Amino acid sequence: MSAPPRVLRREWGSVEGWRGTRAGMWAWLIQRAAAVGLLVVITAHLINPFRRGVQAALLGLALLHALLGVRALLLDVGVPVRWHRALFAGALALAAVIFVVVWSVRWY
Repeated sequence: MSAPPRVLRREWGSVEGWRGTRAGMWAWLIQRAAAVGLLVVITAHLINPFRRGVQAALLGLALLHALLGVRALLLDVGVPVRWHRALFAGALALAAVIFVVVWSVRWY
């Protein structure tokens, strides 16, 4: 008889449980959290589209989700896996730069 498969157990509430988590996993988790956040923020935006906090959250989450999606697409088409960390950092930095530029150049 073969042994049952090992299941990764993680302590979600402790720092030690997250130690050793690689950039690819963080990118995946952040993109999924941004997707859930977008659902909440879009609902708030439909209720009151003129709240600045909702607009900022919508812009930030959309940028984050989109650029991490571009990162995933690049990895799917054959960009070397060793670029995981650089693409992740680049997506986060580019999202921050675009957010600051768009938010500071608003017309109203």
